[in-house]
Amino acid sequence: MAVRSLPDGRIPVLLSAHEEDLISQDAAAILDYLHRFEPSVPAVAATVLRIRRVRRHRAVVRAADRTELAAALGKLARGEQHPLVVRSSMTVRPRIAFVCPGQGNQWPAMGADAYRRLPDYRAEADNCAAAFVAAGHPSPLPYLVDGTERHRSQVHIQGAQFTHCVSLAQVWRCYGILPTVCIGHSLGEVAAAYLAGAICLADAVAIVAARAAVVDQLAGRYGMAALGVGIDEAARLIGETAGWLEVSAVNGPASSVVSGDHDAVVALVGLAEQRGVFARVIDVDYPGHTSALEPLRAKFSELLPPSRFVDAPVEFVSSACGKVIGTDDDFNDYWCQNLCNTVRFDQAVRLATERGVNAFVELSAHPSLLSSLTDLADDESALIVGCGRRDAPTTDQLAASIAALAVAERGYRWNGLAGADDHRPLPNFPNAPMKAIHLWAEPEPLPPVAGSVLTMAVECWRPQAMPQRSNRARHRIAIVGPAITDTPVPDRLAESIAARPDCELTGVDEAEITVVIAPALTGTDAIAAVAEIAGRPEVVLPDYGTAVGPRCRSVWLITVGGEQVTPGDPVGLPAQAALTAMHRSVGFEFPDHRFAHLDLPSPDIDTDTARACVDVLLSDAVEVAIRNRRCFARVLRECRGPGWERPLDVAALDNVVISGGSGVIGRQYARYCVAHGARRVILLSRNGMDPAELDHVTSGHAVEVHAPRCDITNPTALSAVAAEYAGDGASLLIHAAGAARFATHNQITSADLHQVFAAKVIGLARLVTIWPLRRDTRILLCSSLSGVWGGYSHVAYAGCNRMLDVLAGHLRAAGLDCTAMRWGLWQGTDIAGADEIARVERSGLVAMEPDAAITASLRHRGDDPIILAADFDRLRIFLETQGMSMPFTSASCEPQPMAVSAETADRPLAEVVRTELAAALSLRDPASVDLGAALVDLGVDSLLALDLRTRLRRLTGRSIALARLLGGITGSELIDALQTATNHEPAAATRQAEVMETGKG
Repeated sequence: MAVRSLPDGRIPVLLSAHEEDLISQDAAAILDYLHRFEPSVPAVAATVLRIRRVRRHRAVVRAADRTELAAALGKLARGEQHPLVVRSSMTVRPRIAFVCPGQGNQWPAMGADAYRRLPDYRAEADNCAAAFVAAGHPSPLPYLVDGTERHRSQVHIQGAQFTHCVSLAQVWRCYGILPTVCIGHSLGEVAAAYLAGAICLADAVAIVAARAAVVDQLAGRYGMAALGVGIDEAARLIGETAGWLEVSAVNGPASSVVSGDHDAVVALVGLAEQRGVFARVIDVDYPGHTSALEPLRAKFSELLPPSRFVDAPVEFVSSACGKVIGTDDDFNDYWCQNLCNTVRFDQAVRLATERGVNAFVELSAHPSLLSSLTDLADDESALIVGCGRRDAPTTDQLAASIAALAVAERGYRWNGLAGADDHRPLPNFPNAPMKAIHLWAEPEPLPPVAGSVLTMAVECWRPQAMPQRSNRARHRIAIVGPAITDTPVPDRLAESIAARPDCELTGVDEAEITVVIAPALTGTDAIAAVAEIAGRPEVVLPDYGTAVGPRCRSVWLITVGGEQVTPGDPVGLPAQAALTAMHRSVGFEFPDHRFAHLDLPSPDIDTDTARACVDVLLSDAVEVAIRNRRCFARVLRECRGPGWERPLDVAALDNVVISGGSGVIGRQYARYCVAHGARRVILLSRNGMDPAELDHVTSGHAVEVHAPRCDITNPTALSAVAAEYAGDGASLLIHAAGAARFATHNQITSADLHQVFAAKVIGLARLVTIWPLRRDTRILLCSSLSGVWGGYSHVAYAGCNRMLDVLAGHLRAAGLDCTAMRWGLWQGTDIAGADEIARVERSGLVAMEPDAAITASLRHRGDDPIILAADFDRLRIFLETQGMSMPFTSASCEPQPMAVSAETADRPLAEVVRTELAAALSLRDPASVDLGAALVDLGVDSLLALDLRTRLRRLTGRSIALARLLGGITGSELIDALQTATNHEPAAATRQAEVMETGKG
């Protein structure tokens, strides 16, 4: 290799070790050597290569002098990031795709820096220019290099774009980095075909000129715009915009391009921005890849050269037809498709990844496809780099990207770059560090006592892309329901099913998918909801034995308003929520079937929503809600850190009222409150408590304790007891009353349902209405994990607990401080028999230590928490045997802090965001960043969004979707999102903050 430095003139210094943490030790040792002996950078680079083997974990430092090398080594030694350092631990050789973008990111003189400083770029650019001139076309160099070309016809612009792309590729080749695949986008396909070797330079020039000549003949004012949404949402925006528009390109699941009349494009961009969707007008004045070009197809065909594709050494993957182009493909027809067809860049990238590509190089002056590549490829393993930026020298970006790809290949030939043969090894240079292994046994602490370590999580809803349409030939769907005529939902669904060629509406005997429509129980009164469910279960609940036919695979329940999905949603309806939990529990009785749930905001759904419903029914989703034509999936998010805790409020222990006071949970709460200074405790229960039990509760403390007999579901009895014992009102109300009846759905009777729902639901409704409460009374409801994911024979129990959770939301909406605690398994619980407790324990739940559980409940701040202790390995096995996703990703029972950078361990999140946003925007003073402004208004484009996401993920361990960063989010909203986001890369012993969807599937 003749090159002696990287494009920016810097020398690469390679460090490597067989363990990643040894890189820091090596950097510290070389830094010390640098300070003591002051060697030159080339001498250090050559010495490392001559005396050491290249090992698995690698880091390369780009340095122009000792000062730069010392600064980078210092950061590396401290485990911090530095812009001149890149690392890799890849063990397989990267399979590289050169990606050639189309128009839209070009500008005059975009290649000036590279043309002036890089001989290989200049030689290839001159070669291309000579080919254009020889063919009778203007040279692309005036536009590409000096920007003096004023006419700027499509021939000048497209010729310059082509020339810049292939000249950049030549620079990469000269550094020994070669592609296995070439992918093009629109005009970029000409460059991709040439770089792959499928066409010659003369043919490439002729195709570029023909394209330019054809589009120049279009009459009218046209435009193009990039959108931060997928094809379905782009089509919806087009449908709501006046004027002619079409989708020109699909770049990824959240990226598309629209073309059409100029005024219509401007209007669509305005509409998208109003809805918080990223939108940008592209600097192209013709409607590429639309039906407007079809009339010019014959003319274009005449201008194409009479040629053919040749057998190429590199695969040319087409984004015009989604396949590898070979010698059997018709040359003329293909380039007509390239001009007129919708660009399916997403399909081309997926095909490349299927063929083993794991590294992508975008050959452009400024990134236009990097964000789409990140969405389409696995950005945790794929290497995605660009070649330039509008606001930075091309040579700097090229050098960084070349170093990133070179260090990813363990066998890369660094000798020529570092000039290893020109320098003798430096004397006294430090040896490569080796891993020290301690061979003596050390004492280890015993594992925590089972149940003493609790996991807390909250339930929330995460936006999801709408499910993709199935490729199956036919789906047979049956719609059933106990009150099928109560709502228009069945008719709308039936119409949408009938309109799809891949679906057929059938009876349950033939159906693969059974859809159960929940009855229209839309009241908010809990007592009335209990009466509806318990009073006529044969009407409210479907006959699952009949509904689940012999061919059935999936059983969906569709509810209306059963979930509070977004902050603006009303609180869920009690009956709808209860029916959802009951449906989940019935699913455990059918282990070979997938039971799923879809919640709608209203029974009056439009055609688009009905279509989206059918897409969901055909998917593998489990817990889904649709709001405003958007799809949401239920997730659990673990609560960790001080933001979820509040100090124990001693004032709240002044006058404590506990329902279910004679039960296990009620007595344990009473003892806890007494031990922590309660002045007065009232224990309400049907049977009361004997003096010995009361003495055990007080344990010698000076406290006033009363345990009157009281049926809290009886308003007369409750009013009488309140009149005698309420005093100045409850300061803390703990609702621990409950009953259970564990049986399969076909064994549950009306009496069973009423018994189970009465104490928890009706009792709570009576308590908050009759018992006097103070203005700041805190209310804790003892609910159950059963209401979240159900359980075998838990139909009634899961339903009542889910309704209790919803009541907590209604009480909060009414201004009360109310929280529902969704408990796991309690020690010594008496609500279930020994067999049922054994079944729960076999599932992996461990009985919680009472004081730890009560402390967690009294100190929790925020939404209704799930609190449990578990053997996570056993819990995973249980859920997988039920066909359910494992909600927690770690089997570790010892909670660990979220893995974050040492740089930010003690810094507020707002400071981290402000600092990194300033760094991404190249601002000197972080205080100048306006956190109230949208990131896009601050200047964050797709490339800066990638950089910002990488910075924040490294420093906080959390990640935000690119589409959201580009969708109008402000700095303050970004901070809020990161506070609730999940740990992106959990360490081996760290439980991941966000857990997977709950339920079966």
